[in-house]
Amino acid sequence: MLSQLQALEHTILEMKKQYNVTATELANLKHKLANDDSPTLIQNLQGSLNQTAQKLQEQSERADALEQSRNALQAQIETLIEQNQALSAHNQELKDKNALAISRAETIQDWLTKIDNPH
Repeated sequence: MLSQLQALEHTILEMKKQYNVTATELANLKHKLANDDSPTLIQNLQGSLNQTAQKLQEQSERADALEQSRNALQAQIETLIEQNQALSAHNQELKDKNALAISRAETIQDWLTKIDNPH
């Protein structure tokens, strides 16, 4: 019977130790929950995420506007290139006509000089 009492006493001591460990763990969990700032951290992170998403949307809209401007400018450049080519061709035509007119004027001047000075 003594051995049974000793075994019972040992079991009671083990249960008390386990109770103390469990009580300590429970107190630590309560303390941890009381000091848990996860909701605040999550809320702050959500706010940052929302701000970043807004900035991304604004940048995306700006990029779209810039792309539209670039396309419009590219179309303008193409039009200006075509106009420049047409003007260059017209300018060359005028140069050719001018050279022909100068040549004819020189020929007429030579004729007039020969008419005035027949010898």
